[in-house]
Amino acid sequence: MAGVTTFVIPAGIQTILFPWLIAVQLGEPADRLGIAQMCTQLPGLALILFGGLLADRVDPRKILIVFHVFAAMPAAALAVAIYFDQLSYPVMLVYALAMGTVLAFIQPARDTMLNRVAGDQLQRTVTVTMGLTFGAQIFGFIAASFTDSVGPGLLLLLQSCILLSGALTAMMLTARRPEPAGPASSRVAQIKDGLRIVFASKRMAPALMLMITMSLFYGGSFMVLNPVIVRDIYGGGALEISLSFGAFMIGTIATTVILVAAGGLRKQGRGLMCAMFAGGLCLLAAYFELPFYGYLSVIFLWGMGGGVAMSMGRTIMQESAPLNYRARVMSIFSLGSMGGMPIGALSLGYCATIIGPLASLLVCVAGVWLVLLLVWFFTDLANLEPLGKGAEPIN
Repeated sequence: MAGVTTFVIPAGIQTILFPWLIAVQLGEPADRLGIAQMCTQLPGLALILFGGLLADRVDPRKILIVFHVFAAMPAAALAVAIYFDQLSYPVMLVYALAMGTVLAFIQPARDTMLNRVAGDQLQRTVTVTMGLTFGAQIFGFIAASFTDSVGPGLLLLLQSCILLSGALTAMMLTARRPEPAGPASSRVAQIKDGLRIVFASKRMAPALMLMITMSLFYGGSFMVLNPVIVRDIYGGGALEISLSFGAFMIGTIATTVILVAAGGLRKQGRGLMCAMFAGGLCLLAAYFELPFYGYLSVIFLWGMGGGVAMSMGRTIMQESAPLNYRARVMSIFSLGSMGGMPIGALSLGYCATIIGPLASLLVCVAGVWLVLLLVWFFTDLANLEPLGKGAEPIN
C-alpha cells in the first residue's frame, strides 16, 4: 500500500500539471490538448498486454523496482527543459509517451500482487486499494494547485523524487517466484490465451465492454472536457482545475468508505451498470452551466458513481481470472479501462472545438447509455454475483 502511494501521488501531480502546461502555459486549444492526452495512453494500447505477460513470468517486485526508476526520469527531464526555457508542445508529447510506457508495465505488476495479499477478502481489498489510490492522488492535486505560485519545475522535481522512492519501497517487498508457466509457447500465443479466456467468459466479457465504454466516454470527459470547461466556462487556472479533479476523487473516496462499511455489493454487475447510468445524470446536470461550486458538487457525485463502477469492474475481473493467467487478464482489464481514453481524448477534444465542451458532455452521456441498454438486455451481467470458493473462474 505504501508502494501504491509512491506512484499515485505523482500521478495526481501529473493529472493537474500536464493539462495546465498545455492549456494554460502553452495556450493550446482543446483539440491539441486531446492529442496530448491521447499520447499518455497510446503506449498502453501497444504494451500493456506484454506487461501482463511479463508480470506472469517475472517477479513483480523486480518490475516495480526497475520501472519506478524509469518513471522518475521523464519528470526530471521535463523540469530541466522548463528551467532552460525549452518547454514546447512536442516536448510535452515526448513526456506523455514516456510516462504511458512506464504505466503499461507497472499496472499489471501491481494487479497481480494484489491477489497475493487479498486472501478471501478480494472485493474489500480492491475497494480499499482504490480508495487509497484516489485518496493519495488528492495530495498530488493539492501540490499541483500551487503551480501558479511556485512554478512547474519544482513540482516536477517533487514528482520525480516520489517516483524514485517507489523503487526503494518495492525493495522491501518479499520476493516471490511467479506461478508455473505451463507448456512453453510464444509470447503472442500466451497473450492470445489470455484474450481467449476473457472473451469466452460470460462474467468478464460484458464487464470489460462496460469498462471500455467508461474509458472512451467518461475517461475522455475527465481528461479533456473537464479542464477545458474549467478554463473556458469558469475562467479557472491550476487551482480551479485541481479543485475539479479533487472533487471527483473525494467522491470516489466517499464511495470506498461506504462500500467497505457495507461489506461490498452482492449484485456486482448491477452495481456497475447503475453507477455508470448515474454518472450520465451527473454530466447532464453539468451541461446546464451551473455556478462553479455547483459544478464541483456534480463532479463529486460523478466521482461517487465512478468509485462504484471501477471497484465492481475490477473485482469481477480479479475474481474471475484463473491463477496462471491473472496478470494477463488484469492487463486486458487495464487495456480496456484506458484503451478507450486515447480515442475519447482525441475525439472529444475535436468535439469540444466544434460544438463546445458543454455540448460534448451530451455526446458522452448518449454513448454510455446506449451501451448500457445493450448490455442490460443481451447479457446476464445485471444478475452477476460473487463466485464462491472452488467455483470455476472462467465461466
